[in-house]
Amino acid sequence: ELAGSQVWSGSTLAVLIMLGFRTKEAYARFWESTTLLHQMQGEWFESVSCLFAFSASALPKKGNEVADFRHTLVRLMSLMHGFALEEIKDDGKVTYDVLDVMGLDNATLRLLVNMKRRHGTDRVAVIMHMVQMLMTYNMDIGVLNVAPPILSRVYQTLSRGLVNFINAQKISDTMFPFPFAQLTALFVLSQTFLLPIIITGFMESKVLAPLVA
Repeated sequence: ELAGSQVWSGSTLAVLIMLGFRTKEAYARFWESTTLLHQMQGEWFESVSCLFAFSASALPKKGNEVADFRHTLVRLMSLMHGFALEEIKDDGKVTYDVLDVMGLDNATLRLLVNMKRRHGTDRVAVIMHMVQMLMTYNMDIGVLNVAPPILSRVYQTLSRGLVNFINAQKISDTMFPFPFAQLTALFVLSQTFLLPIIITGFMESKVLAPLVA
């Protein structure tokens, strides 16, 4: 009886340790993911805010070009943020609102559709490239009339936002280790089926035994 009791206590302790570890890992993954997504949002918002500020000085002479740049920028950034959340989401029924995508030209929209449908390419990276090309072009025509070292900070914040997104995507794509999950489930099931038998063996009362079990 002593040996059996020790085996039961040891198996129960093992189950508690595995469940505690899995719960801890789940919470850590959740907290890291939400932190990365908020950092991604903050980096991209700061990039757009800086670009709006940098283009303000060109408004008197290049008002139309500045307006085109800003409208295109916010639509691309909104679309990139929506695609990033869509890549990470687990529920296929959830949708995300984006700013007026019809303000973009048809060639851009067709390219994004084909990238995902035909080639399976990450649309977030494609839009990131579009934003960088948009910035470079508007720097050349004088819309972003700031020193290159200052403008390079925006490229850095865009890059950091993309890195945060990729790290969050890594957590979403990488599941909890399958052998460990199966072993935990096996131990829990064994405890579920054996616990009533063990309790009825220890308790003498025929009334309390089934209630406790």
